[in-house]
Amino acid sequence: MRTFLVFLILLSLPLFGLKLKPNHKYICYVASVSDGDTIHCRFTSEVSPNVKTYPVRLIGIDTPETGERKKNTPKQEREFEEVVLKAYHQSVDLSRRDVVKMGLEAKAFTEKLLKNVYVVTLETDIQPTDHYGRILGYIWLPDGRLLNAEIICNGYALPLTVPPNVKYEKLFLKCFRKALKEQKGLWGELVN
Repeated sequence: MRTFLVFLILLSLPLFGLKLKPNHKYICYVASVSDGDTIHCRFTSEVSPNVKTYPVRLIGIDTPETGERKKNTPKQEREFEEVVLKAYHQSVDLSRRDVVKMGLEAKAFTEKLLKNVYVVTLETDIQPTDHYGRILGYIWLPDGRLLNAEIICNGYALPLTVPPNVKYEKLFLKCFRKALKEQKGLWGELVN
């Protein structure tokens, strides 16, 4: 089944004009940050024959939405409320606006990490793209830090494990627990 899934994914890549392989590293030129867990990149001609910017969804993390009307916003309200209740034994009542405010903070944190960074390394996992046509990846900063991990370790994301892309799942869960314990980022704001 797993081989068949990889085969289907590889067949779909040419539809997006991309030539990405599973478990591979590529040079990515950072164009912009969409939100806390999505950036836009340009690639060399061996990956993309067109000079085009592609969305890259960071694997393993989920930052709050940046728009009240986005379909995940109500779901995230509940998720953040449940995490706070479980981790801190406190009840919080979040609104869509609260989620959006947190989403904008997560986006600002990602932008801060990428400030003055023009070239990064994108690492794919088993599934290089999703059904929306976004590239799925781990982003390695020039100094060797993993962007995905930096965001969750500093308290700006929830872990989001979507098999088969699970290469750094244990690292992200460890970072998430540590950020909760130390009340970093959004967690400090939600309980203080």
